[in-house]
Amino acid sequence: MQPRSHETSRAIRDAFVRLLDEKPFSEVTIREIVLVAGVGLGTFYEYFSSKDELARACVHLRTKDLLLALRRRRTALGSYDLATGVRAAITAQAEIYAQAPREWMQHFMLERHKSERSHYLEAYDLFLKEWEALLEDASDWPADRSAADAALPVFTLLYGMFAHALIRGMPPAGFGALRDELVRTTLACLAAPMRARAEAGAKEPDNRRPLGRR
Repeated sequence: MQPRSHETSRAIRDAFVRLLDEKPFSEVTIREIVLVAGVGLGTFYEYFSSKDELARACVHLRTKDLLLALRRRRTALGSYDLATGVRAAITAQAEIYAQAPREWMQHFMLERHKSERSHYLEAYDLFLKEWEALLEDASDWPADRSAADAALPVFTLLYGMFAHALIRGMPPAGFGALRDELVRTTLACLAAPMRARAEAGAKEPDNRRPLGRR
C-alpha cells in the first residue's frame, strides 16, 4: 500500500503544480486538482486538509529534494579543493532547476506566500549548514576562517539569483551560463576577505627600531 500511497500523493501534488502554471493560486480549486490528478475528492482529503496544506507540502518536499541533491554531490566528491566543491554544488542546483524551471518557479512563489516563517527559517538554516560543511571540507579552506560566516553570504547570493532567474522565466538553456557566472561570483566573494586581509597586512607600518640604534 505504501508505494501506491506515495504515487497518489505525488499525482495530487503534480496536478496542483500544473494548474498553477495556468492560473494564480487563488483561482485553483480542489475540484480542479482532483480532476487533473485523476482521484476522487475524498482521496484528496485523505492526504491534505486544505489547498494551503498541499502548497506547504509541495514546498517542503521540493526543498528536501534539493538539499539531498547537494549533500549527495558533496559526498560523491570525496577529496576536493574549494573551486571544485563550489562548482559541483552550484552545478547540482542548476541541473535540477533546468529540468523543470516552471515547476520551480511555482515553488519559489509558494515559498514566499504559503510557507510558515518557522519552516522557512528552518529550511534556510539547513542549506547554510550544508554550505558550511562544503566549505570546511575543502582541502584548501583556511583553518583560521569561519566557514559558517562565509556560508551566509554565499547561500544568500545563490538563493536570490536562482529564485530571480526562475521567477523571471529563464529557459532551461540559460542555466548553463548562469551557473558559470555564479561560480565566478561565489569564488570571488569567498576570496575577497582573504585578499583584503593580505592587503591590510602589507600596509601595516613597521614600528620596530633598526638594530644598533638607541
